[in-house]
Formats: sequence, C-alpha cells, structure tokens
Amino acid sequence: MKKSASLLTVILVILTSCNNQPENIEITPDISISIPRKYKLIVNDSVNNLRSWQTSIDDDQFAIFRYTVHQPGSSSNYSKKQAFKNNIDAFIQTFEFKNIDSTFIYKENLIQSDLIFDFGDNDNEYRFFGRFLYQKNYFIAICYEMPYPLDRYSKKIKDQLFASIEIK
Repeated sequence: MKKSASLLTVILVILTSCNNQPENIEITPDISISIPRKYKLIVNDSVNNLRSWQTSIDDDQFAIFRYTVHQPGSSSNYSKKQAFKNNIDAFIQTFEFKNIDSTFIYKENLIQSDLIFDFGDNDNEYRFFGRFLYQKNYFIAICYEMPYPLDRYSKKIKDQLFASIEIK
C-alpha cells in the first residue's frame, strides 16, 4: 500500500506542476486509473456503454476508450481472445504504423495487450503507447501518443499514467 501511495504522490507532484491535478477515475468497477483532472468525458452510445476520457498534456495526447463487447456467456477462451484481437485490429487500422512491438497476457479473467508503434501524421512523427484490456465484457483502450523523438518529460508522464492503472 505504501508503494502505491508514493506513486500517487509522484503523479500528484508532476501533474500539479502542469496545473492539471490528477483524479482517480473508475473505468469499470474493477479497473481504475489516476489521470489529469482536466479531461473530457464523452458518452457516445449509452446502449453499448461507449465512453471515452480524453486530455492533452503539453503536446501529448492521452485517451481511454471503453465499450461493451457482446458475447454469449458460454464463449470459449479462444473466441474471447479472437474477439479481443479483432477489436485491437479495428482500433489501430486507422494508423499507418511502423515498428510495432506488442505483448499479450492472458489471465483467468483478464486479457491484456501492450502495443507500441510509430506513425506519421501531417509530416510529423509520433509514437503510440497503448494498453488494451478485455475484462467482464468490456474492451478498454488506454492510449498515449507523443511527438517523436521522445523527450524525458513526456516519457515520465506516460510511465506514471500507465503505472497508476489498478486492476482488481
């Protein structure tokens, strides 16, 4: 408990210096994250429970997207993993990316993938960091993108945001 309290203190100090104090938000009843208080919550579709939290931190963009995945209760682990992969593919298809690196973790009630890739937009280069989660019929995309080459400040903020993700 002491370690997470000190991490929250570090996040508070950094984000306070940006005049953007953090707030712990509940993405689902089992997943929370501490993000800058100056975010915009968008509810696009109340039927599918589609929500997004979006903010800018200097030149960096941070967003969380969550929506319900409708699958029969008796879906096999293979079909859940395949649906998860299909959701990630649909999410990143809008990017013309290069140098992709990914990891997948499968636990009892959680599927997770971390992705990093570079992409260009309007003659600018960016790096995308994403953590994709599937838990209890929710697909969650936690995304951070920053201009390339990366600076230490942006990397530190990104690392602290991702470290604040709490899964129960």
